[in-house]
Amino acid sequence: MKRVWFRGAVLVFSAGAVIAGLTVYFSSADVPACLVSGAPKWKAPSSGAHRYMVVFPDRGACFFAIDDANKLAGAVRVEDAKGVSVAAPLLDDIALRTEHGVYRFDPRSARTRSGGLAPFPSEIVNVVDARRQLMYVTRPKFLGFRVIDMRTATSLYDVTFKGFTWNPKFGPNPPSHGLLLSPDGSELWVLDAPNSTVHVFDLRPLPEAPPRQVKDIRLSKPLSGDQNPCTASCARIGSLIGSADGRYVYVGDSGDVIDTKKREVVTNLEALHNSRVAIEVVFSDGKPSYPLRPG
Repeated sequence: MKRVWFRGAVLVFSAGAVIAGLTVYFSSADVPACLVSGAPKWKAPSSGAHRYMVVFPDRGACFFAIDDANKLAGAVRVEDAKGVSVAAPLLDDIALRTEHGVYRFDPRSARTRSGGLAPFPSEIVNVVDARRQLMYVTRPKFLGFRVIDMRTATSLYDVTFKGFTWNPKFGPNPPSHGLLLSPDGSELWVLDAPNSTVHVFDLRPLPEAPPRQVKDIRLSKPLSGDQNPCTASCARIGSLIGSADGRYVYVGDSGDVIDTKKREVVTNLEALHNSRVAIEVVFSDGKPSYPLRPG
């Protein structure tokens, strides 16, 4: 067994934990573009409970109503959100790491101010499986993921995607820049950017046997080329963001929204096609909060 990736993965996880303390084709015409003339202007709700996935394309924020078929609820220009690479909860605000530093974005007023804390960006993606005391990790130049025993700091399995290959000279790198653990811990969803596919793995065989590949979901928009418009870190490498209730998986840099029960793409969000940064916000009588899922 090799003690590989573990130290770097733990550091990435620790930093994130301190701050926190993605085969069917369809028409997406029912979800309008976000930052265009005529798009609804964002206005935060003042009463009741409302859930939104907030996507940060270049110099903007787009609010999609999770409980209303992911319809565009509002959009706002955010000139400070230039080259956003990561978003994270910060008290009542959202911390944005941008091309020009860290900003705090208030989802109520849609205003930003300089300063705050945000996790450092990384090409390594990791998810901790507390129930099994395992960690799943991806890295550049490897199509797949590694399973690490956190108790012994040893690698158990290198898992690849059966039936899929990758030429490192072409396509996104890192190639598997997306991991998402299902709420019940039974499945791991992994992004395969070179093949524009999301793979679903059954984790129940662990630790005696490697995870079992059970579903391959082809994306409707390929993970290739650059985001447009974009000013920094424009290459589409992807991300996976899950709604807290486990109903949807959002695929950054593709824009696809996957229904986890049907295991199929149900719509595409243009704003998420040009961004891999998104975060769920819940308004309860006007006060925002941020439910988190590992991934």
